[in-house]
Amino acid sequence: MNIREIENILAKFLYDLETEDRLVRVGLKDKLESAKIYKKYERLFSQNTLEKIGNFRKEVSRKDKELTDRIYFTLVSGFVGQRVAPLEDLIKTYFANATTRLGSEKISYFEIAPKIAKETIFDKREKLDSAALAVVTKANPKQLKLLIDETSVIKDLGFKGYLHYFSESKKVNYDQFYKVIKKILKLTDKIWLKTMGRVSQEVLRKPFENLNAVHMGYLRSLSMYDNFYPKEKVITAFTKFTNDLGLVDLLNNIKIDDANRPKKNPRAVCYWPKPPSEVHLVIKPIGGEQDFEAAFHEGGHALHGAAVSESLPFTFRALSRSNALTEAYAFIFEDLIFDPVWLSTNLNVSAFTGNKILWQATFVNLMLLRRYLGKFSYEHGMFSKDDIKNGPKLYAKNLKDATGFVFNPSNWLSDMDSGFYSADYLRAWIGAAQIKDYVVKKFGKRWFENIKAGEYFRSLYARGVTDELEDVVKRLGYGPWDISYLVENYKKVLG
Repeated sequence: MNIREIENILAKFLYDLETEDRLVRVGLKDKLESAKIYKKYERLFSQNTLEKIGNFRKEVSRKDKELTDRIYFTLVSGFVGQRVAPLEDLIKTYFANATTRLGSEKISYFEIAPKIAKETIFDKREKLDSAALAVVTKANPKQLKLLIDETSVIKDLGFKGYLHYFSESKKVNYDQFYKVIKKILKLTDKIWLKTMGRVSQEVLRKPFENLNAVHMGYLRSLSMYDNFYPKEKVITAFTKFTNDLGLVDLLNNIKIDDANRPKKNPRAVCYWPKPPSEVHLVIKPIGGEQDFEAAFHEGGHALHGAAVSESLPFTFRALSRSNALTEAYAFIFEDLIFDPVWLSTNLNVSAFTGNKILWQATFVNLMLLRRYLGKFSYEHGMFSKDDIKNGPKLYAKNLKDATGFVFNPSNWLSDMDSGFYSADYLRAWIGAAQIKDYVVKKFGKRWFENIKAGEYFRSLYARGVTDELEDVVKRLGYGPWDISYLVENYKKVLG
């Protein structure tokens, strides 16, 4: 097989794999069978193929190096995935079908998080958390084995370990990025403690002292403003938004799944099995602000995928180094639903209420940022020292240090997205603040109604995943990992 043949087969493999994962995740299939898909494409993920591409990387011209490197690391990912697929299938199938009990009530595991988000009674949230913990604890031995097996295969391929492999594949110096993370923590410490102390007293009716992390799920939901976000307007609001930007034609390529199935994972997601012609936007509306947040965030991913230029090689349409860039685009659109001007225009919310929502939403954004700062700190600490055995302890300590909430050590694996996705999110937070600053300066505060702003985003999207986030902000005149725009926004809104 030559490089182009491998690229074409990879496209077919990823289509099959994403479709399989989506069907289980949305509750249309009970059992994940990705191992069968890997078996179908086993020639692609052989040691022989990896060695050939590895040798080819050394000889390829500078022009083709990036394309070849991305194919190589996608094959490495598939090589690892093929060897752990049976175990990963078991874990995902377990969570998709898991149930637990709260008193006499039988609850699907995936229904617990939405219930926590809407549960106004403090003690009942903690009981729901205990019910979820029983499900997670049972899966931990298999999840630990999966992580150990993944790390072992990575080392067998010649990488020093988990951190080294992802540093190479994503082209990120995680040791340098850790220093950036420490700066963000330091610069937001004071405003976080002040704001969280106020919210804890006003919303939770408790002093901010050793509170269970489950209550972050309730605070995140912004339930006190749910009546301003009607469930029936979620899709129409997103459709109007795309129309106002002149992007409504892209919806022809996007399949929206907003059905409420019992086994459907409530965590919204977007799939790009075949960009730009087939993109899936998956949400599970539960009523209120979170529905809009999910639709606009995942909608940002979906519009990106649907606008990718078909003239690009598949590699630059779909094989990104990381997800930081598309997450930044998604953050910009997600933030829009808290903008007082947008709220007034689209949901008839008064300026007074809009500003209150913005304050609360900015607090939630900072809470989530601090949570991910803690997650990355824990992951970096664990993998930089190859110290998996201390994972639970590092998880609980770093999350507590970053947020002030108490995290159960048993969640250390279920709360970790593989491949340093926590760093992708954090890079996206930084970059989104910079791109948003550029968009507002260029197109005004009502940029969401400006066709020229839509044309600008379309031009970015058309490049697919050719760029990394830091390349995009650099072209706009901003410094990569310049955290000043992010930090200043918290200070400006939260005071």
